[in-house]
Amino acid sequence: MKNNKKRIFLIVFAFVFIALGCAWGFSFRNMTLDFVQISDTHITDRADTSYKALGSSKELLKDAIDQINNIKGLDFVMFTGDLVDSATEENFYEYYKLLTKLKYPSLNTFGNHDVVYGPMSKEEVLNTVRRYNPNYTFSDTYYAITPKTDYRIIVLDANPSDTTTANGYFPPEQLEFLDNELAQNQDKVVLIALHHPPVEPFASKEHSIINADEFIEILLKYKNPIVVISGHYHATKLYHWGNLVFVSTPAMVTYPMAFRHIKITNYKDRVQFNFEFIPTRLEDVKEKNRQSVISYSTLAGFEKDRNLSYTFKKRHPKSASYKRNKIKNAVKTARIKKSELKKLSQPQKEKVKKIKKEKVQKQKTQRKWFKKKELQQAS
Repeated sequence: MKNNKKRIFLIVFAFVFIALGCAWGFSFRNMTLDFVQISDTHITDRADTSYKALGSSKELLKDAIDQINNIKGLDFVMFTGDLVDSATEENFYEYYKLLTKLKYPSLNTFGNHDVVYGPMSKEEVLNTVRRYNPNYTFSDTYYAITPKTDYRIIVLDANPSDTTTANGYFPPEQLEFLDNELAQNQDKVVLIALHHPPVEPFASKEHSIINADEFIEILLKYKNPIVVISGHYHATKLYHWGNLVFVSTPAMVTYPMAFRHIKITNYKDRVQFNFEFIPTRLEDVKEKNRQSVISYSTLAGFEKDRNLSYTFKKRHPKSASYKRNKIKNAVKTARIKKSELKKLSQPQKEKVKKIKKEKVQKQKTQRKWFKKKELQQAS
């Protein structure tokens, strides 16, 4: 009898929970942003080079699409530039013909091979992408969307429009756009997608972003979780520094020929990042390319650059502990009003001063870290 009552209670509870969830529009699914990043597909009819397996570019993308379609529950697929090897109508047609087999919606950033190399202007490329991809409804090559309540996606374009260089550059209007977006979405997990990596996986004067330091300075102003995904260098690298995560994903046409499955779950007290590295199944193509590229180990990265699970702990403003320890938290973060400061004991006041000093030192250390990376890249 007791077991029957317990079973009935659980069934009723589950029914009520589901009903309320539907009424409130709540879903555990909304906590998670689940997507694939794929980069540098370089679709073309050209033959292989020593660096890129261009002759197999279509077969490699077909294999990636087949593997992606077998992943359940993805929200979208983000292509981070160099969709084609050169900006021609034929190459874009072939690229989007392959994408008709992809069962998930796709978005993209633009690489230098998409808008700098080739006979098409940036406006012609935009019109072509909008014609083939119903998800691309944006008026420019940079944009922002909110796919879910707790997430904001910012897509940037660091391709200079007046040169044919592989270097990147952020024009002032995009830096202002980035700063405004971050300022307005400090309560969200932010995903920034672009082709050129602001933090290089290895030094290359010919491929770096000229004003990457301005980009980094903007990011350092904000404390919410920010993930930056990119391609361009055909290399595998993962950096995480506090609330910032920098993700470089390899090319589909260059060893190790892989893409990433990225899953971000935004809990009340933490954000969980999971990065899964998925290589091509065309082993013969991969091995042939491995033998022709220089420093294939640099392109493949270490295991921690390929697969990583990373947790960022946060303090939720509505949690009971936050309310219960308001002054204590203010002391810890060195953010405290003068009126509250007077209520503290002398040891607590000294602690505030110490925390403020440590905070300033931490900011200096962060800037030194990025400056060191910049100097390494310049050498």
